[in-house]
Amino acid sequence: MLEERLSVPLGIRLETSRIALRAPRAIDIAELRSLLSRNADHLRPWSPSPPPGTNPLGFTELGRTIAKQRRDWKAGAAFVFVALLRQAREPIIGRVALTSIARGPWQSAQLGYWIDAANGGRGLMSEGVELALDFAFERLRLHRVQAAVMPHNRPSRRILAKRGFREEGYAERYLRIGGVWEDHVIYGLTAEEWRSRAFASTPDTVPPIGLDGEQLAAGSSR
Repeated sequence: MLEERLSVPLGIRLETSRIALRAPRAIDIAELRSLLSRNADHLRPWSPSPPPGTNPLGFTELGRTIAKQRRDWKAGAAFVFVALLRQAREPIIGRVALTSIARGPWQSAQLGYWIDAANGGRGLMSEGVELALDFAFERLRLHRVQAAVMPHNRPSRRILAKRGFREEGYAERYLRIGGVWEDHVIYGLTAEEWRSRAFASTPDTVPPIGLDGEQLAAGSSR
């Protein structure tokens, strides 16, 4: 029987030659605030609205968010990563998250991600998602990762198709975004599919729209 909780140190770092993922830290607050402010218009069409009376860009609220993310990490309930560009100073350029982790008979998680508009179209978030999937299936020993994407978010749908995710269904009025209950396409990937590396030959089944991949956000994890 799989362990219900696997200890993962907060200091772990996942990386490729171009991008790295790590847990958020309190010292990231100012940089994250600047990044989110610059990308407010870019992310607004795909992201759930904050609860009434909260300011997600405020220093206090960001501090609380990071503290909760680190508590969830220690509890094994969710693993939120900031994405760093591997160059001088390693600026934060986005976020990748494995949330709603369910153990027991499910062994599953929800995948969400977004990237800075200025760094979209370079395949960077595709690499970040690949790192997160390897972490989910090999380190956390999960059996299934699921993602939900709005139908017209073609760049994010293309990332999932290239990583081998299957389109499993269409959820009407799935998430409330900007005051509207938006439909989402549901995608899934299992450990068996991941380990078979079948995605290596998966065709790009989502028609191009002039962007090379991951410029937009997927899922509900901000």
